[in-house]
Amino acid sequence: MPEAAADLTIRSQHSPLRDLLPAYEWTRATALIAGICVALWFLWLVDWRHPLPILLPLVLGWLTLFRMRPSAMPLTWAQAGQIEATMLEEGHYSASEDGTGWRRDLEPGNGQSREALEFRAVGDGVELLGPREWLEAVRNHVEWVAEGGVPLGNRADQPFQTHDPDPVPWHAHVPGALIGAIIVPLFLYEMGTGRIAQWGLSGTALAAGRYETIFLYMFEHGSVMHMLMNGAALAAIGGRLANRMGEAPLSWLHFLLLFLMSGLAAAMLFVALHPFGQVPMVGASGALYGLVGLLIRLPASGEALLSLRSARIRRIGWSLVRENIFLFALLALMAWESGGAGGLAWEAHLGGFLFGFFIGPKFLPRPTPRRVSEV
Repeated sequence: MPEAAADLTIRSQHSPLRDLLPAYEWTRATALIAGICVALWFLWLVDWRHPLPILLPLVLGWLTLFRMRPSAMPLTWAQAGQIEATMLEEGHYSASEDGTGWRRDLEPGNGQSREALEFRAVGDGVELLGPREWLEAVRNHVEWVAEGGVPLGNRADQPFQTHDPDPVPWHAHVPGALIGAIIVPLFLYEMGTGRIAQWGLSGTALAAGRYETIFLYMFEHGSVMHMLMNGAALAAIGGRLANRMGEAPLSWLHFLLLFLMSGLAAAMLFVALHPFGQVPMVGASGALYGLVGLLIRLPASGEALLSLRSARIRRIGWSLVRENIFLFALLALMAWESGGAGGLAWEAHLGGFLFGFFIGPKFLPRPTPRRVSEV
């Protein structure tokens, strides 16, 4: 009888209340508590007028510890064997003396259990114990290999990394480069004239008859950092996605159409929720989320799309929600401290993502029917 697949759900080894202070050794807990006390003291000195430079490092430090909280993930015996083989191949893990754990040599001489991965037999299966961030890397590795992805192996700096079984050719980066070739010169020109927001989309702009902003907003950005972040995202996913959209140059057209239509869907949802809004929206993020929406539907290899109800898609969806909540809170805090307007257009992110997720597969090439030879 075949072994039932594990659901690969990661759970914390402690209660949610305990994880609010994600330091599980006295030294780290003391350092975190001391950091909180120092931050509160500085805030008291400055009369709470400029909290961001003080709170941001503290929040980032807390997030780093929180992502490494001790967790557990169920596995089948076959999955456990696959992970063990990967550890042996990568060579930067060493087995514990009793043979139940694997320690990564990140901090020589550190004997803390949070720096180790440990197998534990539970019922008919296995539990893998370790820091949550490591378990997420293991889970991504298992799912990617199951879909046809190829392990990289021998990467001491990045354990459990994989790569697409189909190498990305240079021409797959052409549509992303074309978009970048439009965005960068326009940003430099608008920054020089001081009219960065003139292409911004808002209910007020449409009421004034500036309908061109429905498309132009996605090629304008509010700052150099904004442009660089979107450019990095486009470079990271553009080639991978264009490579799965058929043969060039037709795939370039599919990619560009998906980008533009996702940006239009992002604009529609943003305006629908803010029909009388005055703060303009700029940036390619909504269009980029459309690319992301399609990309997560694609398995590592093959033509079949991942099921809408698959556990992996649910996890990615919740991860995107958490990232947007964090960015929204961070940008809102920055706007509040500076006394200006602005923030994260999560409505555009959602509109673009939903378009790419549900409609994006229509931009993929149709499977070529196989010929059947008659004998």
